Amino acid sequence: MLKRLAFAVVLTLIPLEAIQAHEIWLERSGDSVKVFVGDKTGEVDHGETIEKLIASSHLFGRDQDKVVSVKAAEDHLLGTVDTQGDVRYYNDGVWAPWQTKDGGYKAAVFQAKAGRQEIKPVFDLEMVPDNPGSDTFILIYKGNPLPDVGITVINPDNWEKTIKTDEHGHLAVPVSAKGLYVLVARHQTKEATQIAGQAVSMLQHIASVSFVAE
Repeated sequence: MLKRLAFAVVLTLIPLEAIQAHEIWLERSGDSVKVFVGDKTGEVDHGETIEKLIASSHLFGRDQDKVVSVKAAEDHLLGTVDTQGDVRYYNDGVWAPWQTKDGGYKAAVFQAKAGRQEIKPVFDLEMVPDNPGSDTFILIYKGNPLPDVGITVINPDNWEKTIKTDEHGHLAVPVSAKGLYVLVARHQTKEATQIAGQAVSMLQHIASVSFVAE
């Protein structure tokens, strides 16, 4: 399991309704990896909002202990990963933990991946192919498949559709054209942990996987 990150940074406060319209996804071209934050089919974060995420960014290739530094461009973060295989990015500092109606605190954890070669998950919540290069993915949370969960599928034309995983946690992506596909999954859990120095009792996991169909 990826260790929780703890940074003293200025976190972004955001309305709760924005949770369903925000994701992080990766776009890789050779060794270059772009990290986008926002709505894949709408507006993306930019400027200072992007720059503030540098401190809490965790970009890596095969070895999660070898974190790659990132720099801010206008509407994305940019890093270089010179290893083969899938690339992953973790950030629990996008938003500050917020107080729930019962007085506890909740936080969002973003987990993004580019590629569909590795069938073993690294993150708590991750979509992995059933075979390397497959169009069928399995949604897994801490080693267990998650059935009947809606996955947002975005195709190269930014067409968006929600498709549920089957009883075994599998999802067959309707690949109909060449280009970038992005899958987004959300899963809420009760979990006592520390995020940005705040004790929280609930986590909103937001995971994505992106791949290019050729």
